Parts: sequence; structure tokens; C-alpha cells
Amino acid sequence: MAPRTLAQQLAAQNATQAAAAPPTAAAAILTNAFVTAPGPKKQQGAEIETVNAAKIYTLSFGDRKLLGKGPKLQIVDAEGNFVTDMPIALFRATSTKKELAANITGSEVLPIKLPANLEPQMVKDLVQHLKNLTTWNKFAKDLQSYKSTYEDLHLCSAADYLGMTLYTQHIFNRYWALLRSETLPNYEDISAISAVQTPAGETLFRKIVNALAKLDVENAIPDPEDYSAYLGTNERFRVAVEAAKIKMQKHLDWVEKKTQRETEAKHQGDADKTGYQNRQAKWDAQKKKDAELAQRVQAKMAEPGKKKWTVEEAGYLRRVRGINVPI
Repeated sequence: MAPRTLAQQLAAQNATQAAAAPPTAAAAILTNAFVTAPGPKKQQGAEIETVNAAKIYTLSFGDRKLLGKGPKLQIVDAEGNFVTDMPIALFRATSTKKELAANITGSEVLPIKLPANLEPQMVKDLVQHLKNLTTWNKFAKDLQSYKSTYEDLHLCSAADYLGMTLYTQHIFNRYWALLRSETLPNYEDISAISAVQTPAGETLFRKIVNALAKLDVENAIPDPEDYSAYLGTNERFRVAVEAAKIKMQKHLDWVEKKTQRETEAKHQGDADKTGYQNRQAKWDAQKKKDAELAQRVQAKMAEPGKKKWTVEEAGYLRRVRGINVPI
């Protein structure tokens, strides 16, 4: 297995200063942030496209400071405990899931409740990063990797749940790119990914499971003894790999049977074709022989005098003309 963790391989580079957004993009982001009344579906779809198209990094520092003003919404964990809060305007400017902040009782916005499978600390870190942009970060920079697979995936999962994947997609994409390049993760990474049971974690988990199951089926695991020992320590991964291997083996068996049927059908077709060609050749030869016999009989009948017929010629006259001649 690879000696370095995925997180170490994916350590983020220093982010560059973001260019200022065009006036129209900045105006659209600010409008989405402060116009809270829900519009028609077409308008709501346009708002989501606006959030997906541009991060608030591209706003001027003055515009970002505006997003830090106004009423706030709270984010609580699965048991209702306070995790963090953020200005509603900032949430609307950075999230494609504005419905999470649409639950209003009187003048109060109900808190966003996190699912139990999310780490609250990563939610706090994500929100704090965005809040920092409205206070002191004159030059906005991308979120940096924790250099920990478990924490990175929970950060991506938090962004996914809150509709802020635009701000963590670069981190997730690097993990995905490494796995697609068939770089094998080490056991520490497999354990970390197995422990993150969120949509983002599940995507990477399935990718790793299928990759290792394929190698297992092909007897190509690079360290079979260590791998076998590891499976005994990670039940979720072991069960998933076994299920994937069964599915793959069924598919391989189906492909093998399909190939065998196609091969047999081809052989049968070739045999049928050969048989037809042989029968046709015999028929053609017989027709040629009959034609030559007919010509020979016709010529002999036209000759004057007594004729001496062969057995073949006599048989032809009897069969075709109904005449019996001496042999």
C-alpha cells in the first residue's frame, strides 16, 4: 500500500489572491443575500446558479463586510446543542440550500439542525472561515486541507449538508483524483474514510471498496497478508468488500458464459455454413455430371446405326425418357 496518507499527498498549496468580482456578479450575490422573500421557482433556480458560479472571495472587502451584518441564524447538533451561528445574509450568499434558513417563527429563524453523522467541529471551522472573510481577511483565500483524511471528509460533508460545496470542492476533488489514478490508499486512510458515513464519505468509500475488491478478485493485492489482517479490524470495509467481490464474480461469470455462448454460436454458424457449402458443391457437381451425360446421350442418339449404351447412359434414358435400351 502507499506509504503516505491521502491527506499528506493532498496538502493544499498557498491560495492566491482572488480577483474582484464583476459589478454584476457582486450585485447578484448581494441581492441574493439580502432579499429573503422566496420568489418563483425560476428565480430560486437562478439564485442557486449565482451562488454556484462565484464564491464570495471574489467580492470586494467592503461588500464582504456587508454580509457580516444583520440577524443571525444558529446551527445546532443532532441533540439541539449550540454549535455556531452566522449572519443570515452570509448564509444566503454562500449556500445553495436557502430553505435551511427559511423556517421562520414570528421574527425568529429556527436553527439549522445537523445530522448525527456530522462532526460539529468541522461545521464550526467552515462557518468561521466564512465569517472571517467579513471581518479581517482583506484578501480571501481558499479553505486549506487539515492534512487529515477524516477531518477533510467531514469538512466536505459539512459543506455538502449546508449547500456550500463550492468552498470545499477543491479538497474533495483531490482525494477523488488520487483514487481515480489508482493510487492505493494506506490502511489509515481506509479506516478514516470508513468512519465518515456521510454522502461525501460514502462516495470515496465505495470507490475504495470497488478498487480493492477488483484487486482481490484478480489476486493482485500487493500485501495479501497485511491486507487479510487489516480486514479483521474493519468490519464495515470487510463486509462491503466481500459483497463487492460476490457482485464482481457474478458479473465475470455472466461475461464468461456470454462469451462461451457467442463462441459456440459462431462455431455452429461456421459448421452450418461449411455444411451448406459442401452440399452445394456436391449438388453443383451432380448437375454438371448430369448435363454432360445428357449431352452424351443426345449425341449418341443422333448417330446412325446400332448403338452400344453404357450402364450410366441406359439408366439416364430409362429415368428421363422412359426408354429401355440394351446394354
